Amino acid sequence: MDFEKCRQVFEKYMADYNLKEENISLKYRHSYAVSELMAELAFRLNLSKKEIEIAKIIGLLHDIGRFEQWKKFSSFDDRNVDHADQSCIYLFEEGHIRDFIEEETYDLIIEKAIRYHNKLTIPDMSVKELLFTKMIRDMDKVDIYKQCATHFQYTFNADEVSKEVLKCFKKEELIPKALKKSKSDDILIMLAFIFDINFEESYDILVEMDNFDLFLSMVDVDQNSEKLWKKIREICFDKVNRGVSNE
Repeated sequence: MDFEKCRQVFEKYMADYNLKEENISLKYRHSYAVSELMAELAFRLNLSKKEIEIAKIIGLLHDIGRFEQWKKFSSFDDRNVDHADQSCIYLFEEGHIRDFIEEETYDLIIEKAIRYHNKLTIPDMSVKELLFTKMIRDMDKVDIYKQCATHFQYTFNADEVSKEVLKCFKKEELIPKALKKSKSDDILIMLAFIFDINFEESYDILVEMDNFDLFLSMVDVDQNSEKLWKKIREICFDKVNRGVSNE
């Protein structure tokens, strides 16, 4: 398993895209950031050197479907394609995984982790497949908070929050994007990622990087929405303090 070869091929792949385009640049940097985060989490979980390489490869390639999506739609709108599925189509159905890595041994682990990194739930799979799937789900979220905090603007208005979205949030559940009716709903959908962190080590990384706090601090809150926003923050920080435990 050779991450360096994978990285070199990824760079060749990216040569077809304009890195001066902000959306492309964001996803390019996100890919490398998540790869590095995966290596850090793998190290903290005491995984082997080969497993750390696998983790880095999953991180680098997990969003390659975003670039394929951009090629087709000039958009990252999740309504036009499931980017994780698109990643798997490109890598595994079209066979491009062999461009990046020669060894076939870990294909199923890589495929499962990439396909389910963005789904609401994870189906039954092997212990090893589940490990890497949970890892990429966690580290993807950690960097998403940073990307959202540093590149986008959000305004929270309590009057725009849908009842169904708030209900899911208060139950500490991931929120289906289909429930989204406003930009304020979108904020809660992202904040709810915090309820789907799988390892204490992932919470540690999140806290150390300060990405979650940064995202919260960058949200502009309507003056009539402070009461609800305070409650939302309390729920979030309570979960971070509890970590993986639901008690």
